[in-house]
Amino acid sequence: MTKTLTFKNEELAAIGNFLGTLSLKNKASRGRTKLIKLISAKNDEYIEDRKDALEPFIKKDEAGNDVEGDTPGSVVLIEEKQDEANTAINEIDEESAVIEFTEYSEKMKSLYDTIADYPTEFSDTDAAIYDLLMDQLEAAFENETEEA
Repeated sequence: MTKTLTFKNEELAAIGNFLGTLSLKNKASRGRTKLIKLISAKNDEYIEDRKDALEPFIKKDEAGNDVEGDTPGSVVLIEEKQDEANTAINEIDEESAVIEFTEYSEKMKSLYDTIADYPTEFSDTDAAIYDLLMDQLEAAFENETEEA
């Protein structure tokens, strides 16, 4: 049976960063490392999709090059197309990123078991990310116990 986790594109970086802050050992640590790699690959796709979606809205100079913004790596958008650009980006941000982890199921189960009883309290953003991650892991592994 295929095992997946589903997040919104815009949540990927925060989840990966959160996982990196956890103090884990052995198989749970290996599960985290595999999950971070899978999340990172999905996040790279998301960044590329955002770039592609913005392309038609980027202001160009006389040579046809992108006009750079004030911050490094940023671009200037065509003023009349700001709303369209924002709509395109919001759609991509909200799209589902499905992470298939069947081959790492044992390691992910260990990660799930370990962080389910994690000894540290979470607050603010970390608490919300923990809840989001646990909802997905619970869904993946509770179905497994129901079928057994």
